[in-house]
Amino acid sequence: MAAFDIERKSLTDLVNRAGDLDPVLRQRYRREALAEEFYERYVTSRRALTARRPDLLD
Repeated sequence: MAAFDIERKSLTDLVNRAGDLDPVLRQRYRREALAEEFYERYVTSRRALTARRPDLLD
């Protein structure tokens, strides 16, 4: 989860990497709260990128 909190040069890179990891976590750890939290933060990050609003991550 800390990866979402680290300031990065590229939000695109973060969202792409999270997008690769998310399906694996959701498949292997369906009932885990941390997997669900990761998914929610991934979706929020993707929305911020799409809207070009990095302030949505604060």
